[in-house]
Amino acid sequence: MGRMVAVIPLARCEICQGKGVIKGIFHTMDCAGCNGAGLVDRQTCEALSPEVMVQQLRVRLNRANRQVEQQREQLERAGLVPVTGPAADYQGNNKRGAGGAHLTGD
Repeated sequence: MGRMVAVIPLARCEICQGKGVIKGIFHTMDCAGCNGAGLVDRQTCEALSPEVMVQQLRVRLNRANRQVEQQREQLERAGLVPVTGPAADYQGNNKRGAGGAHLTGD
């Protein structure tokens, strides 16, 4: 199993307002305050190295993906998962047909 990565609390870079770039007179450039990430260490307000930033973002992405999956499973168990995509056109009644009937346009 891989090694555990300690989560570093992050905050928005105040120099670039979290955009990662600053606008010069003739061009935009990466923010030097955050190395272009838009985020800094919350406690020290210093930029993280690109390698450490990638680790921190990966940890947060993995956590968010797990939370989304858990919420999707809870919705499925409750029977509340909304149908999306082309199948959604066939759910319910859109009352566009004759006499308020469902019309799919097929």
